[in-house]
Amino acid sequence: MPDLSLVVCAHDMERELPRTLFSLCPPYQRLPAGLSCEILVIDCGSARPVEAAALSCGGVDLRVLRVPACPSPAAAINAAMAETRGQLVGLWIDGARLSSPGLLARAVEAWRADPSRAIGTLAFHLGPDVQMRSVGTGYDRAAEDALLASVPWRKDGYRLFDISVLAGSSAEGWFGCISETNGLFLDRKLWDRLGGLDERFHSPGGGYVNLDLWQRAVALSGDEPWIVLGEGTFHQVHGGAATNGTAAARKAMAAEYETLIGRPHRSLVYRPRLIGTLSPTVLARGSRPPPEPPRRVQSVGGRAFRIALPPEVLDRVQAGTLRTRYRGLRFAKNPFDIALYLRLIEALAPATIIEIGTSEGGSAVWFRDQCRTLGLQTGILSLDLKRPPLEEEGIRFLAVDSTDPAGTFPTDLIDAAPRPWLVIEDSAHTYESVAAVLSYFDPRLQPGDRLVVEDGVVADMRAEAYRRYDDGPNRAVAEFLLAHPGRYRIDAELCDFYGPNVTWCPNAWLERI
Repeated sequence: MPDLSLVVCAHDMERELPRTLFSLCPPYQRLPAGLSCEILVIDCGSARPVEAAALSCGGVDLRVLRVPACPSPAAAINAAMAETRGQLVGLWIDGARLSSPGLLARAVEAWRADPSRAIGTLAFHLGPDVQMRSVGTGYDRAAEDALLASVPWRKDGYRLFDISVLAGSSAEGWFGCISETNGLFLDRKLWDRLGGLDERFHSPGGGYVNLDLWQRAVALSGDEPWIVLGEGTFHQVHGGAATNGTAAARKAMAAEYETLIGRPHRSLVYRPRLIGTLSPTVLARGSRPPPEPPRRVQSVGGRAFRIALPPEVLDRVQAGTLRTRYRGLRFAKNPFDIALYLRLIEALAPATIIEIGTSEGGSAVWFRDQCRTLGLQTGILSLDLKRPPLEEEGIRFLAVDSTDPAGTFPTDLIDAAPRPWLVIEDSAHTYESVAAVLSYFDPRLQPGDRLVVEDGVVADMRAEAYRRYDDGPNRAVAEFLLAHPGRYRIDAELCDFYGPNVTWCPNAWLERI
């Protein structure tokens, strides 16, 4: 008889399941010496049946149980669990979840220390954001494949923490309470006492059946379940009913839970018993994130808008940015973007820079001087609601309204400007003004021209004064890119030169292609 039995449930996971099984078997999985393990895969009516012979599982006893497709896997899982033989059982209700390398060893350690308690695991989502949001803004299988290829996770599974975020069910982090677990381990006797999954749940994917199972397991553990530190499961995007489904579908699942249990689902409060270790990197990735300013858009094209700077650092840099002057004129550019503009100007050699938003004119003068230092005779066209009282060679200052480009911009002058262009939107930072400027310039930009939208950083600023912008620049950029697929390229080299979107223009250094 094996010591450990794992049940892995899958439906149409031809891409995801082999990775999951790879992550559950040696040598990737660091099993304790002498531990015997079996895995039973439930194939819930996949269009292409799962074949055990086609799956590699490192010498682990692997079987496949084929069952008809049905909305909820609860009954099939209960039946499969009855066929397993291990003293410790583990459930992967979602077969698209990768594992970190020490998870099984830690679960066995907890079980041997006290088998009367359920063992839970924190959950993470691959990608830049929880997949309920990232999928809606372009994160898909192709983006995830590229993300997984960017780290050597098959050799070092802890690198999965580098490309993932905490799932909503684990948002409290390592030292909080998780509301469900997708790597659940129970002593066989404890599973039998629970009676397995509640087969009354009929929503696609089981709905809240897994949350209900964990809630009952916690109660049966005297509200002191084991929580494994330093390990986790990592959800692959696969079109799942809950994680990758619609808000309406999740609402229906919540309603089903309330009908069956007699109350709405609520977060659990208990006293977790912790087992395991935390490296500094893993600790950081699984720590409860600090409260963030509310944002209206999370990501685009698989790229988060969040700026990879601690809030206190961001605030201090912004304070210095607002005090920065050039030749006695206000020049509110942060040090990161100053360096990025220098790289872009040298690479692009713009014949024209069109700046929307000039304030006192300091940035226009700076752009002209940097171009001349490089031997460029770049013409600068600087537009703002109020023209600064300034006359500078090579710069034309004009009064315009960025919310009405068609009615106020010098269209003839712009259309006649020599190429290539560098267009910089730095006006009112509202959704309406940015969207209007982007719409105006889109038909005028030609391949090779560059477009920069400044101050998406307002979504990351903690001061209440920035809430009035309502995440306007990022919202406008995300909608613009989604409305023009294949027309613009995010220059990731510039956006991420100092770290992921360490710029006041997140995902907004764009090239017309």
